[in-house]
Amino acid sequence: MRLLHIADLHAGKTLGKVSRNPDLSYALDQVVQFAKENSPDLVLVAGDVFDKANPDNESKELVFDFFLRLKDLDLEVVLISGNHDSYDFMRSIKKLSKLANVHIYDRPSREECIYSLGDLKVACLPYPSERVITSASEEAKKNYADLVSQFITYLASQVRGARYKILLAHLFVAGSRYTRTEKEATITQHYAVQPSSLSDVFDYVALGHVHRYQRIENAPTYAYYTGSLYQLDFSEAGDGKFFNLVLLEEGTPKVEAVKVDLKNPLKVFDLRQNEVLSRLEELRSEEGYLKVFVRVEDKTSFPLLVDNLREELGERLIKIELITDQVKPIADPELHSKLDPLDLYREYHRTAYGKDLPEDLEKKFLELLRKVEEGV
Repeated sequence: MRLLHIADLHAGKTLGKVSRNPDLSYALDQVVQFAKENSPDLVLVAGDVFDKANPDNESKELVFDFFLRLKDLDLEVVLISGNHDSYDFMRSIKKLSKLANVHIYDRPSREECIYSLGDLKVACLPYPSERVITSASEEAKKNYADLVSQFITYLASQVRGARYKILLAHLFVAGSRYTRTEKEATITQHYAVQPSSLSDVFDYVALGHVHRYQRIENAPTYAYYTGSLYQLDFSEAGDGKFFNLVLLEEGTPKVEAVKVDLKNPLKVFDLRQNEVLSRLEELRSEEGYLKVFVRVEDKTSFPLLVDNLREELGERLIKIELITDQVKPIADPELHSKLDPLDLYREYHRTAYGKDLPEDLEKKFLELLRKVEEGV
């Protein structure tokens, strides 16, 4: 049995004022062409189909057209909601989507969580929002990661007798390498599910949520984030983008990473003020979208320099950032984890009160941060 695993489409994503839907459309064309040439049995979509809970019409048209093209290839699709997706919106389209062979699992549910296709069973875990997974449990005092682990154990029990067994989940696994494009409140240690929770009952775990392609090495089975299908922002500049072809047969599954060509790759330049004009030709020749750090020595001439850059590069220049001796860029995206809001709040609490942040206060802070990020 052959499966395609994709995730994190983020239809409706913008970069500044520039829509990234053309980049997504270019990537989805490649998925459809690959499916046409390789005839998979099933397509797995591991959440974050849309970038916003209330997607715009252009984004909905783009996604629905993709599903209809897969239907024309007689393909079945299993899709779960991600943390960017609205549970209610996904529920509102699930019956109609079945006409396009798209089977949507909109929220964690013990009653509706298994998709079957011949000898294959797919256990589905849409993004386990804390308020949903906690209220659904009689053991609400357990921490989030334990509740998610408990749910995965239940899912494993429901597919154990099948010949082929897949877990399709949208969550944050501890130790995974993330970028700066995931919502901050969802990638803290509070939400980190241990790799050991990904039961060895499953032949393959198809993950969404983290935008960097990777295998979870410490998991007891084959578990992969395929990442986003295009570079979502400049923290992903230089990252390759992929989806997986998974061949299930007796014994070890075979996993092939399929590289996705980028329509508009993201590029970052770090220039001194006095070299900008001499490198304009180089910047003009670059494909894709650009972010330019300018190390300023003369602030009086900086506005004119900015005007020149914008005139020469047009909409391909997404952002210009001024750097002085007092302001340094974060060159290494991995350092970002040290500066997330929770870490800053923990440091503030230690400084202000001379002790570590209490667990109940940390949980409340994360809840408020989640509401801010989701626009609740």
